[in-house]
Amino acid sequence: MRRSQADKDVDATVGTNIRRFREISGISQKKLGDAIGVTFQQIQKYESDRISASKLVETARTLGCDRNSLFAGIEIGDVTLAFPDHSTAALKIAANFDRIASPEQRAAIALLVAALATQEE
Repeated sequence: MRRSQADKDVDATVGTNIRRFREISGISQKKLGDAIGVTFQQIQKYESDRISASKLVETARTLGCDRNSLFAGIEIGDVTLAFPDHSTAALKIAANFDRIASPEQRAAIALLVAALATQEE
């Protein structure tokens, strides 16, 4: 049986979400593979093609995210990415921003980033 385009889109979205959570977590494909008992080449396949349910659960556990988060952005009849297509650096900033204890420091960082983004080159 051939896979439909909708099935392929769902698999691609899950794979993209795995890659984004892995990048945010700072975990290499090799480290994630070692943690769930597969090669880094298999992780590459998971991120670009599809993953079994049991490995999906292990992957979510290793990445410290809810397994449902890996399905974020998937709607019946409408597939979107859970994360906008931002750089790895932007995702790391976002992932760590709320860990900054001081509200004043968070506000200052937000102002700095906004000021830098509006500067003309």
